[in-house]
Amino acid sequence: MRQSDTVYLLDSSIYIFQAWFGYPDNFHDAAGRPVNAVYGYLKTLLSQLNTLQPRYLAAAFDESLFSGFRHELYPPYKANRALPDEDLAHQLHLCRQLTECLGVQCLGDAVYEADDWLALGAQTAAAADLPKVIITRDKDLAQLVGPKDLWWDWSADLRRDQTALQDHWQVAPDRIPDLLALMGDSSDNIPGIAGIGAKTAKTLLQHFASLESLYADLDAVAALPVRGAARWCRILQNTEEEAFLFRELIRLHPPPHPLPLQALEFAPVPLAKLLEHLDTAGLGKAFRNLVTQFYA
Repeated sequence: MRQSDTVYLLDSSIYIFQAWFGYPDNFHDAAGRPVNAVYGYLKTLLSQLNTLQPRYLAAAFDESLFSGFRHELYPPYKANRALPDEDLAHQLHLCRQLTECLGVQCLGDAVYEADDWLALGAQTAAAADLPKVIITRDKDLAQLVGPKDLWWDWSADLRRDQTALQDHWQVAPDRIPDLLALMGDSSDNIPGIAGIGAKTAKTLLQHFASLESLYADLDAVAALPVRGAARWCRILQNTEEEAFLFRELIRLHPPPHPLPLQALEFAPVPLAKLLEHLDTAGLGKAFRNLVTQFYA
């Protein structure tokens, strides 16, 4: 298939936060507010657009911090993270505005996370029988990778197809939620099952097809020809409810909204319109130079 037949799904928030931490506070708007994250993100986004030359592209943004349905299911979810301060919140808003102004379909709301919206984009690609590339550093999004797809950590230029992801995780990508439910995910404040670490979780899922089959026959865990199997069986007793809750938090839930393939068509805007938007947003000469170079 031609490159233009690929659906690119961009986890924008990852690259905004990366720029927030990676760029010094040397960039300010006309009101004196810092825009270092906007500058770094826009630089990355323009590089992505220039490299990919996409026909279909969607960018997802995390706008459900501490307000989504996962927090209702499990209040400690992501409780180890701090809310963006006023300066960063302003920059997050500017990043989405600029992305939309560039002609990229933007996704995100206060209920679903960026990952869920990217899962909706993945459904759109699947319905059109098109391959997809998920541009992210988030391991959770590996569960979207099918036989024709790629998971691409842009900053590290690390690309993994379904086989490479399975080699890395030692389970199939679509079973990563089962894996993380058992071993936990500290980045999202999901503890997993106490006493079950990464190695044990991978071993269990190499013998059982899913959490359902694992908990349906815990006696078979004790009978595994592996050192410590009897102890694993004891640890897993009465933890089924926890494990299934944790998996529900990790699984992706595409929002119930229509997203036709045509909505993902990248429609570049004229340079003059983008420059006008930069002026309206109070962004300075450095930003004008950045976008002018992209259009050159």
